[in-house]
Amino acid sequence: MNKTLIGLTTYGPIPRAEILVETIFKTVDSHVPHEIAIADDSRGGGFNITNRRQFCKKNKIALLEGETITGIPASWNRLVNHAQERGCDKVVILSDGVRFLVPGWLSRLTYFLDNNEKIGTVGTPTVGTPYFDGAEKRWEGKPGVVGCAVGCSFAFRTETHGKILNPDNSIGFWEDLVSFHEELQFGFKLAESGYLSYMLPWPPSYYRGGMAFASHNELIWRTASPYLPLEEFLYWVRKSPWYVSQYEEKYGKGEVDKMSYSRVMFAKYWGLIDEVKEGKSIQEIKGEQVSIMDEPQKPVHIRTVDIWPTRTMKWLDKAGKEQQGEI
Repeated sequence: MNKTLIGLTTYGPIPRAEILVETIFKTVDSHVPHEIAIADDSRGGGFNITNRRQFCKKNKIALLEGETITGIPASWNRLVNHAQERGCDKVVILSDGVRFLVPGWLSRLTYFLDNNEKIGTVGTPTVGTPYFDGAEKRWEGKPGVVGCAVGCSFAFRTETHGKILNPDNSIGFWEDLVSFHEELQFGFKLAESGYLSYMLPWPPSYYRGGMAFASHNELIWRTASPYLPLEEFLYWVRKSPWYVSQYEEKYGKGEVDKMSYSRVMFAKYWGLIDEVKEGKSIQEIKGEQVSIMDEPQKPVHIRTVDIWPTRTMKWLDKAGKEQQGEI
């Protein structure tokens, strides 16, 4: 069935997901077959979500409740599994901080996936304010190749999810990342096989990120995994310019901040730690001197994405007309 699951992730009692759903109802292309589901770990945090259950029941939205705080990639995997159970061949992943502003986003995402081959992920642009100038020339450009589409709002075909094998032999999004770098890992792994990711030029949505993390301190921390033992992580994080000395108290209790930990995990997976040990910590990438441990996405991008030639692609422009060109 040619149907899309619009999958939201949320956490906590604040109705961010409900507000997002309201903007979806106002802007979604009704002629594109779709369903909506919400992956919610709030019960794992001890929150009462009766109101969310009632909202979902009223609006015929599937609510996928987590018994624990599973993390972002695990929630994304739950949404993909639900999409497959429902016979959806495409998935749109949304953070609850997204607010759609104008119609046309779903039809453009699905058109791009349906009319091009070997697509990893695809997204539409975001703006930092709900007010924007729709007459700006940038909205009339063509799609661009990226390492991965923006993690707060991106789409892909469900079949591509099964092409990713993780270090723990799991499939799809690498759940051990817990939070941060999961969309990068997914996009770069697909790019290795020639499934490239793109950003479309239109339409933009408003995104206010980090609201859940700002409201819920428990989302910031995790314990180390066997893949990256605590002592190995501490060795590298203490060398980073983003090292926060105030975190040492947490580190002493065996807790690590998810953002720093995921960055080191990502660097380790792509072999960058070994390169640093060989004296290659600073590398010239596109005319820039890059610290590969601090910005690991840059060396991975040139090795997995930039190696592929341009392709003839089709997309819908701002006016909804089909365009074709080399990208």
